[in-house]
Amino acid sequence: MRFYFLVVIVVVASSCSSTRARITKAATGSPTAGVYTAPSDTKASSSQAVSQRQPANPVHDAPDIRFIPYFNIEAGDILHFKYAIKMNVEVEKLMNTALYNFIDHWWGTPYKLGGASKKGIDCSAFTQMLLSDIYDVKIPRTAYAQKTIVQPVEPEDLQEGDLIFFNTRGRGISHVGIYLHDNKFVHAASSRGVTISSLTENYWTKRYAGAGRAIQDKLVVTDTKEAQPSF
Repeated sequence: MRFYFLVVIVVVASSCSSTRARITKAATGSPTAGVYTAPSDTKASSSQAVSQRQPANPVHDAPDIRFIPYFNIEAGDILHFKYAIKMNVEVEKLMNTALYNFIDHWWGTPYKLGGASKKGIDCSAFTQMLLSDIYDVKIPRTAYAQKTIVQPVEPEDLQEGDLIFFNTRGRGISHVGIYLHDNKFVHAASSRGVTISSLTENYWTKRYAGAGRAIQDKLVVTDTKEAQPSF
């Protein structure tokens, strides 16, 4: 029995010595198989390595990115979408809310020669009121007189608010409208009243007689010779 207990004591002592040796090597950093290393130590080392390769604030000196919105579609009301559909143009082009409110107010008003009210209006009275109310520009009452005081504008240079003239009777200027966008213009038509038409329609293309820009205090007298459309 004494021999048996002696053997057990020797084995236990040897095992304890081996364990102490492994702990000592792990503490001193010596490579030892089977020694567990905490994951946090690995992550900390990786972070230190990355921080050495990159600056602390890599985008600190980057320029600011600024967006300047041309038109906020979400803020557009039903009026913008209504006329974008009527004209088949992008809603972003219809920036002049006052203009389209004016058109909407007069929309469908019947044509009446010499008229200037919701009961009936003619083409030149409509353009005269539109330019006065929306652009604060005063022009004469008749289509012929309006043609004589504008600065001529070529078809490719047309802008919103320009006057469009037509010879519908074969006897000089007899009809006028206001240019909008993408060859579209608003006018008081004898057949449909206040409406929007296109310069590319065969009827208007054949009767086109020039265009002009009425700029208050810069109006000039121009030749009334009829121009031919270039589109």
